[in-house]
Amino acid sequence: MAPSFKAALLILSFGVLTLYAGLQGQTVALVGALLVLVGVSMAYLWNRFVFAKLTLERTLNRRQGEFDAGFTMQLTVTNRKILPLFGLKIEHNLTPGLELGDSRKLVVVKDGAYNIFRDYFHLNWYEKRRRIYELHPQRRGRFEFGGGCLSYGDPFGLFINQKEEVFEETQLVVFPKIVPIQGISSLDTYLFGSRPREGWIFVDPLNRVGTRPYESTDSARLINWKATARHVQTQVNVEKPSFDQQVYLVLDQPPDLDWWTKTVSNNLEVAIMVAASLVHSYTEEGYQIHLLTNLVSKVHGVGSPPSQRAKGRAQRSRLLTHLALLQNFSVDSSTKVIRAYQRQIKPGSTVVIITTAQGELDEQFGQFIRRLMLKSRVAVVRVAVNSSQLTKTAGLKEWRIEGGQPWNELSTLELS
Repeated sequence: MAPSFKAALLILSFGVLTLYAGLQGQTVALVGALLVLVGVSMAYLWNRFVFAKLTLERTLNRRQGEFDAGFTMQLTVTNRKILPLFGLKIEHNLTPGLELGDSRKLVVVKDGAYNIFRDYFHLNWYEKRRRIYELHPQRRGRFEFGGGCLSYGDPFGLFINQKEEVFEETQLVVFPKIVPIQGISSLDTYLFGSRPREGWIFVDPLNRVGTRPYESTDSARLINWKATARHVQTQVNVEKPSFDQQVYLVLDQPPDLDWWTKTVSNNLEVAIMVAASLVHSYTEEGYQIHLLTNLVSKVHGVGSPPSQRAKGRAQRSRLLTHLALLQNFSVDSSTKVIRAYQRQIKPGSTVVIITTAQGELDEQFGQFIRRLMLKSRVAVVRVAVNSSQLTKTAGLKEWRIEGGQPWNELSTLELS
């Protein structure tokens, strides 16, 4: 029943009762009817103007970030009128996989596409209230915050008012978990060789990649005075050659695996952690990184993400976002994916193939890798349960990472 119709019906009923009691001279009934009539009228007016001069704001402390970074959501409700509000209910949909620090605020819908965030606010006249909620992601991926619904019932419980889409829809992207990789030095030595860590012999003064503290052996021309003032310590520019080492990361999930099973799913998450950790490491080294994968993306669908020229933090953020949005299954082989980009792989480039293939590698895939090794330096990192028992493929440079341990319990990865 519409609130206006319910109010009209109640006011009319008690209005007739008040008139009848007055004509009959029944004082008690008259006073009671008048009080009820006034109460219903106040409840109706309260309900009608409850959302007037009421503003809501929802903000996230960041829109994307590391898996173990601190995420918070802030709700601000401002009441700019003399009418107080008691029991203002705020709800909005929330993608599963994101938990709240206060679990009482989250309604978990079993097998649902969304869970429901729910909280209540009590505001006096001309009052602003602000609450901060801790968010704890349980997986990588994209989490959506719905438009939300505002509900209010008057103090007498006679009328209920609702307002839809009170927030702008918001998304949060949680990157894959990044952990240190023990034994990565052997992989790097094979891929890049032994190189001096103190710096490059020939550098390009126009290609600056950051600053570092001044050392006695540095030239005075390298001093960055603005950075020095900002850090309150003498800083010098870090320069490198005008070229970038090309690194191609290939993330392979064979299409014939039962991707919906717990074992295969966990194995893939470990492989994605390996890729994310390598992206983090190689970005710090200043390499130009390209990501190829046969996994299906929630944004790009089938095929690898479009390649973009980016450096430093921009490159890292873009690649980690692509990894965060990957789904758990593939429809094409990695051989087909690499062939599509083979002309773009420059001779002398570095290729790291991270595969979740179990048992022996597919013969056709192994032959393709050997042909690729004729013009590029290729390393194969195999992520599998009981990886130490895998048989090495002849002619390939292989490293292994154990994929049997739950990915969310890993604090380091061991490359052997």
